Parts: sequence; C-alpha cells; structure tokens
Amino acid sequence: MKDLLIIISFLLSFNGIMSQETILCPLLKENIKIESTDDIPTITNNTDGTISLIHQDQNITNIFATYVIYDFYQSFPSANPNGELIKYYTIVHKNKALINELYDYVSSDIYQIYPYTYTSISSDLISFLDNKTFRLIKYCTDSTEGGLPCPEGEQSVPSDFELKIAFQYDSINDMMLIETVGTSSCGNSFSIALKGELNDGIGTTDNRLQLWISSPGISTTTDYNEPCHDIENMLYSILDIGCQDGHNYGNIRFNIDTENSGEFILERENALFATDLLTFRDDELSIEDNTFQSIYPYITNNNPYLQITNPDNQNISVEIFNSLGQSIAYTKRFENNSVNLSRFNSGLYFIKLSDSNNQQKIHKLILN
Repeated sequence: MKDLLIIISFLLSFNGIMSQETILCPLLKENIKIESTDDIPTITNNTDGTISLIHQDQNITNIFATYVIYDFYQSFPSANPNGELIKYYTIVHKNKALINELYDYVSSDIYQIYPYTYTSISSDLISFLDNKTFRLIKYCTDSTEGGLPCPEGEQSVPSDFELKIAFQYDSINDMMLIETVGTSSCGNSFSIALKGELNDGIGTTDNRLQLWISSPGISTTTDYNEPCHDIENMLYSILDIGCQDGHNYGNIRFNIDTENSGEFILERENALFATDLLTFRDDELSIEDNTFQSIYPYITNNNPYLQITNPDNQNISVEIFNSLGQSIAYTKRFENNSVNLSRFNSGLYFIKLSDSNNQQKIHKLILN
C-alpha cells in the first residue's frame, strides 16, 4: 500500500510538472558554420550572465566585444565527427547587428553566416505607434482547415486578462522599441526592438517588421490550463520570442484598422497553414471604453424624465426606439430633464446611447 501511494504521488507530481510550460524565450539564436577548429573562440563567463568570446584574430574579438552575448555552444554535438553538422555552432545574443557585422568583416572561410536585410519603417506606422500604449483585446487564428475563420472566430480576451505594450520609435537606428507595461497576466515581460521587413521572397507590403533586438526580460513558467497561456503563447510566437521555435514564419505585419480608430492587428502566418491575428487597442481609448460602459439610462419614481449616469460628463447622444424598431425620439447631446417619457405609452422601448468615438450600446426600458 505504501509503494502504491508513492507511485500515485510520483504520477501526480509528474503530471504537475508536465502541465507547466515556459512560453517566453526571448533570446536570439544564430547558427555559425566554422570550418577550422582553430577559429572556434574561447569562452569566458562573466558575472552578469553573459559571456566573452576571444578569437585569435583581434578584429573578430573586437566585434564580439561590441555586442551582448549570452552563450556559445556546438549545435549538433552528437553529429558525425567527419560530417558537416559537427561544424555548426550556436551563438545566443541580443542584437542581429552582430550577425551582419560578422558577415561584413569576417571572411566566409572563417565563419559562414547569413546576413539580415531590412527596409525603412513606414512613416504612417511610426506616427500611429510612437509614444503610445496598447492593450491586447482580441485574438484569432484564421484557418481554412477547420473552425470559424476570422473575424467570425475572433475571441475577446478574458475580463481578468491584461497585457499592455508600449511603443517608442528610435529615429537614430530606425527601430520600433516595444516593451510590456509591468508584467503580463502570466507573469511575463519583454523588451524588444523591430526593424523594417526582412526580404523573405514572399513579397512586400507596408508596415511589415522583423525582430532585431531582444533582452532577457522575465520568463515565468505557467500552467497551460491558465486562460492567459494560449493567448500569450500566440503573441510571443508572432514576435519571434516564443519557445515554439519556428511556429510562425515570414515578416510581422501591423495592419492599422481604419474602421476602428486606435486599433491595429498584429498578424503572421504559422506553420499550420493558418494565420494568427491579435488585435490591440490604444490604451487611452480602452479607458474611454471602460468609462462608456459605466454609462446607462434609468428612470426614477415620480420623475417623468429619462436619467443617465454620466460621471465624466461625456457628450452622449440618445435615440429611443419603440418595440417595432421605429425611432421615436433623438437628442444629439443629452442633458438632464431633456427627454420627457410621460408622453410615451406603457410598453417596451430600446434606448441607444452613442459617444463621440461612435461607441454604441442599446438598453431595454419598460414603461408601466
């Protein structure tokens, strides 16, 4: 019986471990092919979690010293000792400029590496994002293989979920800096920078970017059953800082929603022949939206006039419809004691409230 309890305890513990997963892996990785063992740099561990790489050529050492490097190791240590894979090494770093500098200034006879191309970030995107904070509000995967396509299959994030990201444009380096405001609902945070699109051969469109710089951030192990898990996992994969390496491909697209002011859709293809989409809203507009949701109509005894809660004194228009859907009253700017309900018969009515941002909602009203 004791042995059985030990086994059950182990299985429960094992399942608990398996249900935990790290979904944020922000460090950049690159494969370098090194033909000669003489060109493998020596590694010195620093006290801050980074390393220093020393090459016999001082110029190469100087390039390494310019950038933050976290690790360097053989990519396929169990490969055939006489094969090509044994020559590949992985460098874990912070900035893709390191890769381009190695390509530009180190002979391919020493390091074989592929550079990153990039374009300028569009002025429209800079103007839309710079110095603003956005809140993640919706998510969707558009797939032809099954399920509802977007936007029909779009879901709102849970009411207790919060993930906000702040944007700042670096005009000197032509990069868009992005970082979380505090930590996410899953306890993660990141700080990255994006440059203009990589020429991936798929074609070019406006507002396409690629990950360029990424810092360690805070990566918290979470339970995959938590509501935040799948949502954040999708975001990190789109931004190339997720632990599902290679789940998404191509450039990161920022689609500005012209019909909904202050919103953009983050979009990227995934390896399942589908497209992941995340909708963000300007946080200031989100606050206004929350304020708007607190506004509602009501009536009181012995008062024939319609009343509306409006703590911030917003400009609210009111339209009243009868049970047949016919508009029977309208005021562009509602003021107290301006809509007399005593002239209406008893029955069911609908009251539509609208604000200056064209947010609308409808309430039922029963007059006795």
